[in-house]
Amino acid sequence: MIQVKPGYRPQASDNSIEADVYLFDQLRQLSLKQRLEQAAMLDRTVKKLSLIGIKWRSKKAAITEVRDHFCRAVLAEKFTPDFQPIGTDEMMWIQDSVALAQQLHSLLESINIPYYVGGGVASSIHGEARSTRNLDLAIQISIQEIDRLIITLENAGFYGPAGAVEDLKPRSQLLNITHTETIANADIYIADNTPFALSQMSRRQLVEVEGTANFWIASPEDTIVQKLFWAKNSRSEKQWRDVLGILKLQGLNLDRDYLQEWAHRLGVLDALTQALTEAGI
Repeated sequence: MIQVKPGYRPQASDNSIEADVYLFDQLRQLSLKQRLEQAAMLDRTVKKLSLIGIKWRSKKAAITEVRDHFCRAVLAEKFTPDFQPIGTDEMMWIQDSVALAQQLHSLLESINIPYYVGGGVASSIHGEARSTRNLDLAIQISIQEIDRLIITLENAGFYGPAGAVEDLKPRSQLLNITHTETIANADIYIADNTPFALSQMSRRQLVEVEGTANFWIASPEDTIVQKLFWAKNSRSEKQWRDVLGILKLQGLNLDRDYLQEWAHRLGVLDALTQALTEAGI
């Protein structure tokens, strides 16, 4: 009989407590490389299924027409009519967010722009793996460096919507980019100078597998607090499940003092307390 604290909540409503506890026991046995591979596989599987469905519905369509339908399916609301994908190699379209993070790591490091990966990729590494439609990155950059960033991305085959660069400088904090050949998508957030943003950047962690630097990610504590803050207004079940997954996998390894300090400062301490209870901590 598995013993858990009162209030424990499985990740899915149709999952038993025993099965949930067993799942996280098994996840703890995985290496970092295995968790990365698991997250990447989920991304690729979703894209493969989408492509199979499009080709089945459009059996006589040219490969360029299939590609255009696939672009719309993958990018959804982020698709813009002026985006012009290139190439007809179907295998290139099945890139996962982990591979994209590795590619952007090389580009951002080459121009000395500090960054970290957050969102679904960070929560998949720190907790329960899930597919994610796009990659989330936060970067630390001055207005003067934006042009250099855009040129570097464009030279590497990335596209940004018309007017995106002009919007970045005076007011916007987000740049959405899509690779023209792989159709891989990323949201790049311009980090501000608030105490929490500075703390997140200072506590980022380098993911290294077999001696190779792959990319920087937000710490598990910062990922938890950020997702609780996002869920505060959205009531997102996805964000809540991510939080529980990280808490269950990381458990007592987490810095509880840091978690409680920032949860209090950002007004999500009650949510953190509830999440800790539901995670059995």
